[in-house]
Amino acid sequence: MSPPTDSSSPAPGEKPKRSASVLVGAGILLSRLAGLIRESVFGAFLPAGAAGDAFASAIRIPNVLQLLLGEGTLSASFIPVYADALEKDEEEAGRIAGAVATLLLLVAAALVLIAVLAAPLILTVIAPGFRGDERFDLAVTLLRVTFPGAGITVLGAWCLGVLNSHRSFFLSYVAPVLWNLAQISAVAGAAIFFGVGEFTGDPSELSDPATNIEVLGEVAVVASWGFLVGAVLQFAVQVPKVRQLAKNLNFRLDLKLQGVRDVIGRFGGAVLGRGIVQISALVDQVLASILVIGGTFALAKAQVVYILPISVFAISVAAAELPELSKMTSKDEVRDRAQTGFSRILFFVSFAALAYILLGDKVVGTLFERGRWTSDDTLLVWFALAAYSIGLPPSAASRMTQNTLWSQGDTRGPAQAAVFRLVIAVVVALATMFFFDRLGTTDVRNALPTLFDGGLRNDALRLGAVGITLGSAVASWVEAYVLGRLAGRAVPDVNPFAPFKPLLPALIAAAIVALIMRFVTDDLFIPLAMVLSVGLSGLTYLLVNYIRGVPEINMLLVGPLKSLRR
Repeated sequence: MSPPTDSSSPAPGEKPKRSASVLVGAGILLSRLAGLIRESVFGAFLPAGAAGDAFASAIRIPNVLQLLLGEGTLSASFIPVYADALEKDEEEAGRIAGAVATLLLLVAAALVLIAVLAAPLILTVIAPGFRGDERFDLAVTLLRVTFPGAGITVLGAWCLGVLNSHRSFFLSYVAPVLWNLAQISAVAGAAIFFGVGEFTGDPSELSDPATNIEVLGEVAVVASWGFLVGAVLQFAVQVPKVRQLAKNLNFRLDLKLQGVRDVIGRFGGAVLGRGIVQISALVDQVLASILVIGGTFALAKAQVVYILPISVFAISVAAAELPELSKMTSKDEVRDRAQTGFSRILFFVSFAALAYILLGDKVVGTLFERGRWTSDDTLLVWFALAAYSIGLPPSAASRMTQNTLWSQGDTRGPAQAAVFRLVIAVVVALATMFFFDRLGTTDVRNALPTLFDGGLRNDALRLGAVGITLGSAVASWVEAYVLGRLAGRAVPDVNPFAPFKPLLPALIAAAIVALIMRFVTDDLFIPLAMVLSVGLSGLTYLLVNYIRGVPEINMLLVGPLKSLRR
């Protein structure tokens, strides 16, 4: 499937332009594919275990800083103000952008310094389950390297805001490819240098946490330096384009500018609205740290796969639409533009959720099952991913709903909905995670013997992470409902889930094909089984939607197929 495209057409005599959402989607797709390759390499050399848990924590904790101050919240607070200023006075816009960059630099630098000095305390709070075991010291070392990298990516998010406001979308979203390549190179090089790169290694050799840290700790340290170097590259590659487009930048901290005050005023609500999602992920990290070793790792890997369709299809549409929605004065225009966005997002993301739930083991196995990664690791991550995916459609649609509300100047409503989401997620997680943690992969295989093949390990991995991801899924539906009600009041007749009903027949047909293909491809090579199963169920989904005349199918029709459709 290709990313969604805009339906707008050029004026007579005007050269056709690539749509903004296509550029965003293409950039995100490339960066996410690079991210999947990175995770595949990491999975081979840093599988479920003590070192894998430590590295997952060292990445997740600074990512919260990056996402709280970075792309999501900065886009919500900065882009509408800066884009509006560009329309009126470019010199004023340059002063606003420069002042915001200076403020971000000072805040990020202060937070990074505090984090580096207080890394043991932060880890004690965020990963209390690590205290007193082998993971703690390694995680502290890694955290002191990755936190500065997160601070640099905040500046990269400022570049994204400037470039998006100037309608330059591709570079800022493809820049993370360099970040991923730096980490891939670091891990592969470390594995070769330290001699832990053999793909035939027996996973049972690393079951003891102390041995796991001793053998794989060096790889984790080098990977954290790859994180830092990649962040520098990701920021540096955007700077020349920013300087080219924003020629009136004035890097001076001026808090008296009205535009800067507007950005700061919107920022608090945006931090809660978009940032609570990241705080929720951090809370998941806290909960996972107190589970059996492997829980943090499983959560991190499931998140990598889960976020892919949200990034490519939801963020690409929502990011491209925010500057346009912010300029519109007619409620009818906002409603129509928002509904088009919801339709595009749900068309793609709904099938992704179905595939993850029914065929997720084949997807995870294809991405990660090599080297020291075992079939039990695949099963553990699949169940966590399947629970996450129950909430994938509402989570994706909420990106567009938030942007719709932000474009109308409402940051408080999304913030309140996000806080409610966090509470629901924690309550459900605490109610279910310990039950699932008592279940091992051996229990699941024995209960469902026809679904799984292969030998069993004596030290079967535990499924506590499933309870955490289930809490996130339930909370996503609650937040989506609340946001939908708020959006309907701000923009009459907006309904984020109206496009979902026409997709149900195609989803049912695709689910039947997916279940049949599970058994037909059971003995095949996992990547081949994944291609056949996901491919045929995906084609079924597209065919049924085509027959039923679902409008979004036109985004995928080219050449003769488009002529046939007409």
